[in-house]
Amino acid sequence: MKKMLLNKKRGFTLIELLVVIAIIAILIALLLPAVQQAREAARRSTCKNNLKQIGLALHNYHDNFKMFPPGAIRDTYSGLDSWSTSQITWIGRILPFLDQAPLYNKINFELAPGNGGSNAALRKTKLPSVRCPSDSSRQPNSGYAPTNYLACRGTEGGAGNDRFDSMFSLNSRMRIRDVDDGTSNTMMVSETFANAPFCSDQPSNSTVNGWRVGTCPASCQSGSAYTGGNQQGYSWFYGTHYESHYYGTVYNPNNKNMPDCGGGSSTTAALLAARSKHTGGVHVLLADGAVRFASDNIDNQTWRFLGHPQDSNVLGEW
Repeated sequence: MKKMLLNKKRGFTLIELLVVIAIIAILIALLLPAVQQAREAARRSTCKNNLKQIGLALHNYHDNFKMFPPGAIRDTYSGLDSWSTSQITWIGRILPFLDQAPLYNKINFELAPGNGGSNAALRKTKLPSVRCPSDSSRQPNSGYAPTNYLACRGTEGGAGNDRFDSMFSLNSRMRIRDVDDGTSNTMMVSETFANAPFCSDQPSNSTVNGWRVGTCPASCQSGSAYTGGNQQGYSWFYGTHYESHYYGTVYNPNNKNMPDCGGGSSTTAALLAARSKHTGGVHVLLADGAVRFASDNIDNQTWRFLGHPQDSNVLGEW
């Protein structure tokens, strides 16, 4: 009898099993946020590196052509059909310096933007180097491959090759020597996420404290947002709509006070803020090639000064 008792196997009680399960659940709950944070830190580092590579490509372009690429090109001065030029964006023009020379060599830069032709397939080419891995949002327009990186156009848009209130605009030809405020005080590129909504109605032009801005119509102010295909960053290829390749500095990064206004191919006052999926702000590529993180709470005037290369405001820490 005593021998039988010694050989009896002891198992876990129900309470002991519940305690073990509870401990495992608590450990998982503690570890998952840490794992997610580590993954986001890696994605954020990749995004920052993408911007550094874009900065190198922009400077290599400058070394070769003695200027930075235009935001897009449209011939409005020579008497030719104004749609005879392709309006391919600044990203399309730096492809050889992003290890995409074969793709660049296939592009027909003479095709009008309304005529896809041989460019129709090329504009769908997805480029990891212009996508932030933190942005898992859908592709806004199936006819175009999106980008998370937009060129700075300051507080207003407009055409012309004599504008110096931002690094990029239609037909721009900015050079390093034109950056009077210093390349470390001037933004070139920042972020968006590829389905950021904005209002499709046209804003009206107005001026606030000397800054040209757009007044959103009532439909925008009520929260009605455009969620069609041509949203911010919808195309790295074509620059027919400002939202494809520009952000403005009227509003701070990730501004939530008002839906962005846009929707028109020549909306000069579209309020297209820089946006990102990173917590607390956006990455910014400066004209000297450095990448910094700009907080959502950055002083609004400082943010606007950073977008203007010739406003005589040389900034310190921000």
